[in-house]
Amino acid sequence: MTTPVQPPFVVAIMGPTASGKTALAVALARRWGGELINADSRQAIAELAVGVCKPSASDLDGVTCHGLDWRHLGTEFSAADFSTLARGQIQQTWLRRRIPLVVGGTGLYVRALLGGFDFGGADYDRDRVGQGLPGEDLSSAVQELFEVDPGRLSRIDDHNPRRVARALELARRGAVAGAWPTDWKVAKLALRVELGELKQRIILRSSSLLGEPLLEEVRGLLSAGYSAKVIEGAAIGYREALGLLERRLNRDQALAALIQRTWRYARQQMTWLRGEADLIWVDSSPDSEQLASSCWEQVQERFAKEDL
Repeated sequence: MTTPVQPPFVVAIMGPTASGKTALAVALARRWGGELINADSRQAIAELAVGVCKPSASDLDGVTCHGLDWRHLGTEFSAADFSTLARGQIQQTWLRRRIPLVVGGTGLYVRALLGGFDFGGADYDRDRVGQGLPGEDLSSAVQELFEVDPGRLSRIDDHNPRRVARALELARRGAVAGAWPTDWKVAKLALRVELGELKQRIILRSSSLLGEPLLEEVRGLLSAGYSAKVIEGAAIGYREALGLLERRLNRDQALAALIQRTWRYARQQMTWLRGEADLIWVDSSPDSEQLASSCWEQVQERFAKEDL
């Protein structure tokens, strides 16, 4: 099928966890002749697979996905680092006459890559956090730091507002260092899922995730010399797996904690998306091919407007 877009066009697929981003991206890539660029900070960690739901060869169905091994567990990797690597990969994708599809739930990565990051409107700064924010503000700051720089988070006291604020300030400064003006034409698709449906997807995914393959992955990381602190800070799910292995939690307790943390994270992702401009909202569907057909028309319309 003829591709609807050509360089310097980029399509992004965004949405909360469990919304179906990868399935839609694969369907679009097969339809358009595209390649995926991963924008999930956890799936980018080379040593992790099961716990971060890294797409398998079967999931990708022959579609190339870049950026699934751009960082290593326990090392720093900022939004600026991601932006630099992703921009280079986008250029190479264009040279192959393919369409780059940026897919992932780490909003700061996507913003740094496609639109830059403006510190002028930052929600958290050193003085404000140090003065004592309400609990939900500190929690959101910790979650953002977990997304963009878990290595830095693992080295600080995440109950200390001043330390969290300073670490987040440095992580965001890294994002700005990697952002520069671009003349790319961008279409950003955002998947919308009814809250009850999303909660059920998260419950099912969490129940499936918390099994022997994840426990075996964690055992392997421990055997490779990674500390429990580094592992549990890598992504949601690893703390719960460690709790099971160390017999601090039974399965029901671990599953409840995993669902709660994943649900909180999904809601924070949705809050982030509501603050993004120029999104093309699409209703998630289990029929990714049908959804891809609908997105085809909307993306062509968006790019046609860009050319006016």
